[in-house]
Amino acid sequence: MPDLSGLWTAFVNNPLIQLSVRLAGLYVLALYLAMVFWTVRDAQQRTENQILPYLAGLMVVLLNIFGLFLYLIVRPKETLGEAYERQLAEESLLAEAESRVVCPTCKERVQDDFILCPTCRTRLKRVCPNCGKLIRPEWNICPFCAKDFDERDWTVHAGGKASEAERVRS
Repeated sequence: MPDLSGLWTAFVNNPLIQLSVRLAGLYVLALYLAMVFWTVRDAQQRTENQILPYLAGLMVVLLNIFGLFLYLIVRPKETLGEAYERQLAEESLLAEAESRVVCPTCKERVQDDFILCPTCRTRLKRVCPNCGKLIRPEWNICPFCAKDFDERDWTVHAGGKASEAERVRS
């Protein structure tokens, strides 16, 4: 019968086997350190707290792979950058919703160049009797042609130009 302890000793003392065991140990150590490093870096990207990332790393150091699984369960679902982008998108949508033109009477959406609301017929804009451009009803002067006007100038003109009789009156 062969000597098993002698075979085992010869196998373990083989330089190739010793090198393989050391490389496997270094590989496991590198994975362990990478796991701790990844946990700390990921936690730093997901919280503004300065202490929590290091506590998460300590949990992984103490509990190893189980600590990593615990961290993955309790970590915030989005990074600070993702939260910031989401907030910007929400603010952009809100600003877009606020910039929509609505009728002051019926609150229906209207286009910016409408003169009347198609739903309730409220006057939204007026045509300048001098240049024919659309202006707000509360303005007393046209910002495009600098025409100063009074109430009798507020008529809707065909083609946006004042008729000859109305020009003579002015």
